[in-house]
Amino acid sequence: MNEKNCHLTDPRLVALLRRAGWRVTPQRLAILQALAMGRHLASCQAIWEQAQRLRRDLGLVTVYRTLAGLHAAGLVEQVEMNGTAHFGLADRHHDHVICQRCGAVEAMDACLLGPLEGVRLAGSDFLVTGHRLDLFGLCRSCQDAR
Repeated sequence: MNEKNCHLTDPRLVALLRRAGWRVTPQRLAILQALAMGRHLASCQAIWEQAQRLRRDLGLVTVYRTLAGLHAAGLVEQVEMNGTAHFGLADRHHDHVICQRCGAVEAMDACLLGPLEGVRLAGSDFLVTGHRLDLFGLCRSCQDAR
């Protein structure tokens, strides 16, 4: 989703909350919209700043609590980097690239380990049912700063 096709009454965001059994509120919709507008995972602070453009009365504590609940409900993914949690919609699987210098986190569209799902590993009785991959390196800005 991007900014052009995301509105506070976006039926996809409303449906997301309802499927999880959550009450639809303007605050929750603003937080989901802030998440949907971003291509990259974002910190709680960044999500709050974006969501405040939609709901001036939205408090940072509300964003923290809502993100924790949405994560527990499986609607939002959480990735830890350098002690900071980054969040994104869990609307589809994606792996991550993480900058070791500045902590920027980006979602990768390519899924490198997807073909292993449903496979029984050689020499083991372990059946792969899912995965999460985080690749570490330097983002473009940090490479240019070297």
